[in-house]
Amino acid sequence: MARVLLRGKESAITRQQALAARPVRLVEGPVAGTGDGGGRLSVPLRPKAWAKWLLRFPAGATKTFELDPLGLLVWESCDGKTSVLQIVRKLERRYHFSSREAEVSTVAFLRTLIKKGLIGMAPRRGRAERKRP
Repeated sequence: MARVLLRGKESAITRQQALAARPVRLVEGPVAGTGDGGGRLSVPLRPKAWAKWLLRFPAGATKTFELDPLGLLVWESCDGKTSVLQIVRKLERRYHFSSREAEVSTVAFLRTLIKKGLIGMAPRRGRAERKRP
């Protein structure tokens, strides 16, 4: 069983369930390319009500995240349609990683994005849920 962070709480799920989940972005912001193939992601800050009052956040404040080329590939794949396993396979093909290397680095980076509140994980829907009436 794997431990996965979902909405700030850890939950036990199987490895297969974790790899079938689809990361989805919770924030949108422009990604400016960098010379090395990576990017800078700028997202608006959403401070709590008490922090706005106490810390006097300026309107339109943003936070910037530096993404290396691998991080940018993973970020762009967090579209709610691509599964974790598909992202792992992309890294394997593009960067000639072993499947273990690609899986470990992808899962670690996705956990970081979850903890920062940038992405969430959409569980894979079962066959009965996919059918529409």
